[in-house]
Amino acid sequence: MTNKMSFNELLSFETEHNLWEHQLFAYPLWIHCREPLLSTATMAERKMRRPSLWGMIKSFGLTMKFLLSQYRYEKVFFLMERAELLEVYIQEKNPKKILFLNPEQESVYQGDDYISSDFFSLLRFISRKVAYLIFREKYKKIVKELNRKDLNSYIKDALGDALFLKFLSLVLSKKNEKIYTGAVIPIGEKFLNSLNSFEVQHGVIHSEHIGYIGLPKVKNTLLLYSNRYEKMMRDYGYSGELKLHEYKRSFLEHNSNRYFPIVIYTQPTSDMQEGIKSFFQEFQPTNCYIQKHPKDYFDYEIDKKYFVTATIPSEVGNPIMYTSSIVENFTLYNRDCYIYDLKYHIDVKKFLEIYTTGTESKMIIMDSLEEIYKEIECQK
Repeated sequence: MTNKMSFNELLSFETEHNLWEHQLFAYPLWIHCREPLLSTATMAERKMRRPSLWGMIKSFGLTMKFLLSQYRYEKVFFLMERAELLEVYIQEKNPKKILFLNPEQESVYQGDDYISSDFFSLLRFISRKVAYLIFREKYKKIVKELNRKDLNSYIKDALGDALFLKFLSLVLSKKNEKIYTGAVIPIGEKFLNSLNSFEVQHGVIHSEHIGYIGLPKVKNTLLLYSNRYEKMMRDYGYSGELKLHEYKRSFLEHNSNRYFPIVIYTQPTSDMQEGIKSFFQEFQPTNCYIQKHPKDYFDYEIDKKYFVTATIPSEVGNPIMYTSSIVENFTLYNRDCYIYDLKYHIDVKKFLEIYTTGTESKMIIMDSLEEIYKEIECQK
């Protein structure tokens, strides 16, 4: 079986085969296998950044120091290095806090009060490489039952993350709160809450989001950056505790003196990457900039002065994107967006309703960057 599924087909498939019952240390392994099966999902693997030897030694030393003194802290943050997410840590008034930072390809955090998550990431990587060997019989049983070779690597990762989470539950105190997203703590923690954890919403949640909809009982707390999501999630059966933390609004409304006439927000898809590269080579625009997706490692062969990071709506004259969650940043302020339609297998207009419901924003959909650029230039 190699076909991908619609979201409703995926839900039926899960129920028919009791897939949530496959567990290790009570960790539901199936959570790792949903996205690669969904027909509307765009898979983008994060490249592991190789730290320097000194960087790893420093991370190891500071991590050991933390483990020996963790009782001093009331809040421990595990966050990706994304400007808006770091607001969760920056806005925290409790001085008894500490940050484990998962570096992205673009460095955006200006502070030095953090511990690199590199050592924890190394342990997680090792766990993923050995867990399926340690639990060989369980791995073989799941592979045989699913009979889908395209899921084998995800099953291995799931076993590894289950083992790693078990390790974390043994070495981390449950007395302090763990606030996390995209760093160190595996996705399945939401079903166990073995660390006294609070997951931070880091993107748009919609009715077919595999990370939040159609799940078994969720035991930890999810921090929502907007109250517009609460009713929708409850309507679709989300069972975990929800709390409002408007960190994103604070980030989007900070004062800035930057301004970029046009910004293209990339996604890690080859069609968009090649389209942007060709557009810059042909038109050589001087008023157009690029903000790369955190998992976009493509070489655009463009002068680095045209790359920007952590933009907010007030800094951008005309935003261009495909189906990026960045759309929401602009629709929160009733801004119009240009959509570069890549003609994939989704109904772009319908999908964008996720972002535009309840706003006055318009999505201007066109088939090429050339069309969009000419339209913007005509508006001058």
